[in-house]
Amino acid sequence: MSAQVNDTRLAILEAGRKEFLEYGYEGASLRRIAREASVTTGAIYGYFPGKEALFDALTGEAADGLLERYRQIHDEFAGLSPGQQADSLESITDESVPWMINYIYDRFDGFKLLFCKSSAGICDSYFSRLAQIEEKSSWDFIRAMKELGHEVPDMDSTLIHILSRSFFQQILEFVAHDVPREKALSYALVLGRFQHAGWKKIMGL
Repeated sequence: MSAQVNDTRLAILEAGRKEFLEYGYEGASLRRIAREASVTTGAIYGYFPGKEALFDALTGEAADGLLERYRQIHDEFAGLSPGQQADSLESITDESVPWMINYIYDRFDGFKLLFCKSSAGICDSYFSRLAQIEEKSSWDFIRAMKELGHEVPDMDSTLIHILSRSFFQQILEFVAHDVPREKALSYALVLGRFQHAGWKKIMGL
């Protein structure tokens, strides 16, 4: 890719970022993006098939990276013995929550776009993918605690789903309200510990 081509692509991306942040996905205009980037609308199509592809270029890599690392964290936790899982419930929160917040805040505009400015259903679909990882981990943890002999109360899939989504909804609030990074880190740790304390109470740990 020549320097000129790369510069043009970067100019379109920057103009798109500003446009989506101001008007949201639905209200964004390729004409305004082209004008801001000093290119023609046709030139944008030379780099991106359409508005959706441009939006995905601004959000997709960051979103996929968070999803994959979150899955990896839970896979590693599931690989522990039941006893190790019970002992490390608090430490995994203290390690993984700051990582997640810092990851999001290092790519703040991308997640602001995804969480607050995307087309209808995009953010919800993304949260559903994160929640699926959390839900599987919750059921795996319940089974592990039963193996240890804990009397785990019956929990249905709807309750697990609600609990799984709630943490991500809280993180959305940090981004939506531009909560400073340090406060978001502090808040997220409190919320994560609160959630895991609840799990410990339920499991009788």
